[in-house]
Amino acid sequence: MHSDIVLGQPIGFSIYSEDGTLLFRRGSVIHMPDQISRLLVRGAQYNEAETIDPRPYASNEPPPEPVYEDPPPFDHLSGLLLNLKHVLGTTLKSPEQIDVTARIGKMAQAVQTICHKDVDSALAAPSVDTHVPYLVAHQMMGAVLTELIAQGKGLDATQRLPLLCAALTRDIGQIMLQPELDKHPGYLPDDVLTQMRQHPQRSAQLLEHAGVTDPVWLATVRSHHERPDGKGYPAGLRGEELSLGAKILAVSDRYSAMTKMRPYRAQAHFPQNALKEIYLKKDTEVDEEIARILISKVGLLSPGTLVRLKSGEIAVVKSPTVKSDAAIVYSVYGKTGMILTTPARRDTSQPGCEIVGLVPFSDCQTAVVSIRQVWAG
Repeated sequence: MHSDIVLGQPIGFSIYSEDGTLLFRRGSVIHMPDQISRLLVRGAQYNEAETIDPRPYASNEPPPEPVYEDPPPFDHLSGLLLNLKHVLGTTLKSPEQIDVTARIGKMAQAVQTICHKDVDSALAAPSVDTHVPYLVAHQMMGAVLTELIAQGKGLDATQRLPLLCAALTRDIGQIMLQPELDKHPGYLPDDVLTQMRQHPQRSAQLLEHAGVTDPVWLATVRSHHERPDGKGYPAGLRGEELSLGAKILAVSDRYSAMTKMRPYRAQAHFPQNALKEIYLKKDTEVDEEIARILISKVGLLSPGTLVRLKSGEIAVVKSPTVKSDAAIVYSVYGKTGMILTTPARRDTSQPGCEIVGLVPFSDCQTAVVSIRQVWAG
């Protein structure tokens, strides 16, 4: 079966589980190699006779349209991460080769769809990704958070779209500088700091050069590092001078940056610590209402957070929650420290399954395949 499936192309047969459950209809498109591997592991099968349509087509009769199915939300967003990496790289090197406005716009719409279908997967995929550079995952997480916060502010889908486009591209002007930034875990040298503070304006210039004309998109990119107290950059805007989009991106950018590992920082902030630090900066560095919305959307234990259970197991949080005894978690390491090939759901309100601590994602990357199974289709 593996050799008969071409990624990105309609399959010529329906695929069933061992018990006969339909997994993919004929004409569906499989986008991710992981999906094929999971089908093989699950003993998926197909009817060879179905690959040949016994009904001859009349010369004037077109073949039936194939049935296309979106991949599961987690797989879909994981695919978008790879797509975003390509689009950002091409925009920097050869912007004339792609329609950046259309490509990023379509990606932003896909993020909106995924957030509507499965918020857990939308938040988890960029959190546990190990396939794309930090800055790419950072852009995608910012876009997911921007969508959720903007929903909380009551913006409709059309109003949210340019903000997502801005979130997906806000740091494109920093990509070339990122290797230099990664060398400095502490304070940046003055010359590097100056370059870093220019990246919002540089990002907007690159997008304009690539054909982006949407004024909200460009203005939001330029101002996503401005602060209510006027101590942001590059223009030092303050108070009411900041647009709603700039305020939203400022919060989503900060949370994403704090909770994602970087080359020079093996242990990122735990989500609840990041949220606490952000909220303490309300009305000076971030907008208080937007900070509150962020907390309500991601929870103190957000999807992808690794926790230690009283039993000694290590589990991953599946859904946002504010109460540790109500968290939906799946163990990925057993009591002996062995990786569980199939994550096991645990009830954190039951004796022995209580959450007793947090575990850095960097300590659990050997179990990333098991971790991803919690959301993958």
